[in-house]
Order: sequence, then structure tokens, then C-alpha cells
Amino acid sequence: MDRNPPHKPLTRRALLATAAAGLALAAAPARALSLSGTIWEQTGRLAQLDPYLLYAVSYVESRFDRRGRTGPWPYAVRTTTESYHPENFEAAMDLIHRLPAEDVKDADLGWMQVNVRWHAHRVPDISHLLHADINLRVGAGILREALDSLPDDPALAIGRYHTWMDTARGRDYGNRVLALRARLKATA
Repeated sequence: MDRNPPHKPLTRRALLATAAAGLALAAAPARALSLSGTIWEQTGRLAQLDPYLLYAVSYVESRFDRRGRTGPWPYAVRTTTESYHPENFEAAMDLIHRLPAEDVKDADLGWMQVNVRWHAHRVPDISHLLHADINLRVGAGILREALDSLPDDPALAIGRYHTWMDTARGRDYGNRVLALRARLKATA
């Protein structure tokens, strides 16, 4: 697996700031969350998506509690049997290399939990899905496709980000994401 992305990744400072914004939801749900100037705002603009919707999807997909704060985690790895939250990119790559190949083939990666089996074709190498900015862009593209597939039913369309085959699960997922988005926007 290629450990170097084909573009300039976020600097360590930018990634730390982005991760801090990602972990901005404190135990008190009334805490304001501004996505202004974050990777969610930038990617949302590119994909014509509300950044709070992107954040809500990433939160539901990769939520991690850390030091009394909770939010999406850029290095999350989920297999069919286990969820992992490595400390950084290198630790996530080490994990990927240690896991059985069969587990990696169906793993969900990054804060948007992009599934390798269904979406690895979107990147030259799956290691790219553990780069925060690439992962968010790929996830935004998948979400944009899902929303475009059902423009009159946003809950089910968002649910298609999670599952296309199970309508009930998809609608439940979409409703959870929309409820979180509404809470986030109310505090912004």
C-alpha cells in the first residue's frame, strides 16, 4: 500500500485544528460548533453539501470519545467484527497491515467510514482513505450520489450512504443524521 498521497495532504497543524473542530462536541450538547473555515466547510462547498450534514454523517460513522470530548475520528477503522481508533495515520496504517487481508477487504475507513469493498476504486490505494481530506472528499461524493438518487426523500437518500439495500435501516440512519444536523445547526 502506498503511504504517500498523490497530492499535498493537510499539514500537521491543519489536521490538528481540523481534528479539534471534529472533537468540538463536548459532553454538554448546547456547546456551539462552528464549521467555518474547516475541512467540512471546504468540502461541502466543493460537493454542494451543507457542511453540517457532512459533519453529522462523519459523527454518526466514526464517533470517538477522547478526553471528555466526542466527535468524528479521522483514523477510524471498522472491520465486520471490531472498531479501532488509532492515534494517527501511521498507527492506522500499521493496523491495516496487521489485520487479516479478508478483514481489510470489507473495512470502513476514516471519519466517513468509506467501505473498501464498495469504494476502493475511487482512490489509487486504500491508504489514501486514511488521509482526512481525501476521506472526506470521497465520502462527500458518495453522499452527493445518494442524495441525487432520491431528491424528494432526504432521509432515505442519506440512509443510502450507509446502506442501499435495507430501506428501514437506511431511513433510520438518515433520520438520525438529520436530527444531529438540526441540533448542530441550532447551536452554530
